[in-house]
Amino acid sequence: MPRPPRFFISAEQVTDRHITISGEDVRHIAMVLRMKTGDELLLCDGEGTEYQTTIAQVGKSEITADVKARSKRELRYPRVILCQGLPKSDKMDWIVQKATELGVASITPLVTERTIVKIRDEEKRISRWQKIAREAAMQSNRPDIPTIGRIVSYKDLLRNLNAELTTLLLLPWEEGTEPIKNVLRRNPNRKNIIVLIGPEGGFSAQEVEMAKEKGFHLVSLGQNILRTETAAVAVLSMIGYEYV
Repeated sequence: MPRPPRFFISAEQVTDRHITISGEDVRHIAMVLRMKTGDELLLCDGEGTEYQTTIAQVGKSEITADVKARSKRELRYPRVILCQGLPKSDKMDWIVQKATELGVASITPLVTERTIVKIRDEEKRISRWQKIAREAAMQSNRPDIPTIGRIVSYKDLLRNLNAELTTLLLLPWEEGTEPIKNVLRRNPNRKNIIVLIGPEGGFSAQEVEMAKEKGFHLVSLGQNILRTETAAVAVLSMIGYEYV
């Protein structure tokens, strides 16, 4: 029997044994999927709780669903924070989508010395990336949605970084000599991992030195130099392979 359609909701939409669905999902459920009263929906609050529901009422702007059962899915550990140097064109859209599919917990867009792109409408861009993350999380059956942080400068990120002892700090670098797998295997029980990925052109020598002073491991992803979008996917894949 096929799984019912799955959508994300917020905790505020849950009242006792009922859930109210609003926004763009109403049109998709009613007009695209053509669902009606009595049909089943799987709703997730983005923090690991899933609700098995049945549609009770379909309105023009809202859909009401009755909760039949609820369950809790454990979030994936370690929680990976991807700090991504902003790339040109629409590459960031692709990075957000693929990073979400690969289990990233949050993404922080970075402005570095070699960042070329200029972001003029930050709120609109972050909203777009958050929407992409939501759709990718829904498609990949994740129990949570990655958070897209505000755009920050590289220096501010490191200046305000107070990583816990359980956090592993990684900076893939073309001149790094230690394979990333060695570092990951020496640290099997880390709860959090922060990864720094540079934009086109990579990080400057000064930026690399700043990260090293903060405790980042300068790791190698192999002999080939990867594009910024490829590096992000490669790192997350390697972390997933070692920890899942």
